[in-house]
Amino acid sequence: MAGKHWRFLGIGGVGMSALAEHYHRQGQEVSGYDREPSPQTERLSALGIPIDFSPRLERVREATEVVYTPAIPEDFPELLEARRLGLRVLRRSEALAQAVEPYQVLAVAGAHGKTSTSAILAWLLHRLGALPVAFVGGQMRNFGGTYLPGSGPYAVVEADEYDRAMLRLSPAHAIITSTEPDHLEIYGDAAGVLAAYQAFRERVGGYCVVPAQVVGIREAIRVEVRDYQVVGEGRFRFVYRWDGGEREVEWSHLGRLYAENAALALTLLEVLGFSPTALREALAGYAGVARRLEWQRLAPDLVAVLDYAHHPTEIARTIDTLREAFPGWQIIVLFQPHLFSRTAFFAKEFAVVLERADEVVLFPIYPAREPYTPHISVKTISQHLAKPAREVVALEQGMREVDILLKRPAVIVLMGAGDIYTLWHPLLKHFGA
Repeated sequence: MAGKHWRFLGIGGVGMSALAEHYHRQGQEVSGYDREPSPQTERLSALGIPIDFSPRLERVREATEVVYTPAIPEDFPELLEARRLGLRVLRRSEALAQAVEPYQVLAVAGAHGKTSTSAILAWLLHRLGALPVAFVGGQMRNFGGTYLPGSGPYAVVEADEYDRAMLRLSPAHAIITSTEPDHLEIYGDAAGVLAAYQAFRERVGGYCVVPAQVVGIREAIRVEVRDYQVVGEGRFRFVYRWDGGEREVEWSHLGRLYAENAALALTLLEVLGFSPTALREALAGYAGVARRLEWQRLAPDLVAVLDYAHHPTEIARTIDTLREAFPGWQIIVLFQPHLFSRTAFFAKEFAVVLERADEVVLFPIYPAREPYTPHISVKTISQHLAKPAREVVALEQGMREVDILLKRPAVIVLMGAGDIYTLWHPLLKHFGA
């Protein structure tokens, strides 16, 4: 790769920032563009990577490789210039597949739990001295970022189903956390989604680990989580079993789904030869991922939760987890739908699962990469709710709604994959935390 200059368009994205850091740490020249500053761009700038917030054609003319995300339109000036110059232009998924070619790839695919499972895998391997490189779709608290540099033989990769990106990887081993429908704008229907996951399975050279309830994946190790219990403030115990045996784990992370993520990671590494005792000891040091059931006690009778749930199944599991952990408490969910297409596909399902909360506040849809679609809004969801939700037009109105609805003891949940996380610190400050 000597002499290459990588230009990343959309460098502030979670996946793009990890790739940019990877090539930078390998001694390659890297620069990037994004629409606005973010924690990811600040991190990269601190590493010495130049980042522009308006198009710079001269930067493209210096580059040899241009990588872009689906959020970058095809008529973006730098992308047009790269193609005019005949430069090598790669989608992020193509650049990722190239980056991990030298490694034994442990890929994690699935509609839910990819990020947490990938982060657990990365932490366990790191703690046990395997020194993996890792590309994860969330901020790993153990490492302070979405990327982990490593010199070992393994690469832990979150395999995204969007844009069929997972089908560009050729993993040595894999975990598939779920095959539920999502991104139907790409796959068409549930059968199309399932076919894609099976195609991914067929690209895996070795073991594939799945939850016991997952259907449609052939030749897989199936893992079942049983006896999940709350054993104290912030302590949880569960048992998981697979063909190789049964194990018991105690740790500090909320939720049956999180327990399942851990069980999948532990099982894969055990079948790869790591000691089950050493794995469980290492798991005790896992610190979690930002925005994945992240919670803080604000008062004896008040808890705040920040969660990335943006699919009906994830929302249901989050609310059920909180009901179990805080029985009898009021649950207020402030939900920001993610993508117009997903909102339209799952409108009724969103309504059904949101009704598990005591109170719901709906924020405007976060469009991400999609163009504004005026006929789809939060009313697409709220029209199916038996109990009317409160609707707001701006994030900053959320705190006022909380004050109106709050009846302690209560759990306040900021939920969604968009920018609702920007309310987290104002929420904590509002209640004196």
